[in-house]
Amino acid sequence: MRLSESIIINQHVHNPFSSNIRNLHVQLLDKQMYREIISYISSQEDIKGNYDYSSLSNIGMIYLFVHHPASNRRDNTKKDYIRELLSLIEYISVLKKSDLRELTRFDMEQYQYLLEKKYPTTTTRAKKIGILRSFLEWCYSEDYLVKNLSRGLIPVRINREDIPEREFDEGVVQKAIMHFNDHPKIKSLLLILATTGLRLNEIIVPEWGALSFDTKRNKYYLRTITKRGKIRYATIKDYALEELCEYRKRLGLSTIINSKDTSPFYPNRYSKHYSLSGLSTFLSKHMEEAGLVTIQNQRATPHFMRHYFAQAAFSGGAPIGFIAETLGHAIEKTTKENYLRNSIKKEHDVSEYVDIHLP
Repeated sequence: MRLSESIIINQHVHNPFSSNIRNLHVQLLDKQMYREIISYISSQEDIKGNYDYSSLSNIGMIYLFVHHPASNRRDNTKKDYIRELLSLIEYISVLKKSDLRELTRFDMEQYQYLLEKKYPTTTTRAKKIGILRSFLEWCYSEDYLVKNLSRGLIPVRINREDIPEREFDEGVVQKAIMHFNDHPKIKSLLLILATTGLRLNEIIVPEWGALSFDTKRNKYYLRTITKRGKIRYATIKDYALEELCEYRKRLGLSTIINSKDTSPFYPNRYSKHYSLSGLSTFLSKHMEEAGLVTIQNQRATPHFMRHYFAQAAFSGGAPIGFIAETLGHAIEKTTKENYLRNSIKKEHDVSEYVDIHLP
């Protein structure tokens, strides 16, 4: 049965997928049915311009909410929303209820209590509660819900001390990269991550043709799309590119700059584009093997290299505004509090003004 046929349901069947929730993720990511479903519910539009959602299941409402054009969400964000909202649907079945519209404000208070026990870190919980509140508020504003169930969820105040301290010793990073001297595949990727602050997805999506040489600046640039859908021209250092070219040669791929080359900028062993999860798992394993840990001896992930980049840039004298812009942060506060919190504290420490000169 097609998804669009399943979520436009009659009044006697509210949640046709309650026993098969985990298989819905891929289907819900497909936005091709959005216009078809909107056309259906708009056929009963009232004189005030309100759509009639009464025939949609909870799954149907999740689908419309996730793909609403005004939200302009990227696929990875949609995946997060779908995962959290389907977990809410599973909670409904645990309560032995059949529909979101049967929940009470107290049910949502209990759900938040369960999330607090399962996710003690405030940053994680804040994200989950934020998604749930925005969905429930939208359902209420569209008259799908009679009760504003979002009142049962209290916004989570993030404790900045819960944010991991992702600081690195320069020597540890260099040693880890040198560990892969004979492995240009891994060495090139670590060098690119550490010297650009790019996310993995911003490296695996571009084609080789997105790489260009700027004769005015005498630098190589990779044109890529950031998490927020913005274009970034990331500087690719000569020594990082040299390692990447060695890896590409071993795969039999061209290393000549060519805007028409459609091969992946950073290919897998089959000369195809990597999947994000596949590359993240692969690199995390090798980072652990090389002993790449933070100064607090915390195991590092590929994302931690963005923090290393920000901290190295700040230590080198780069203005915080430039660092924020390079990393694609909408506001400098994100850069200051999440990436440079400890660096700024150390920089602002006034101990250097105080000395005790003993005889």
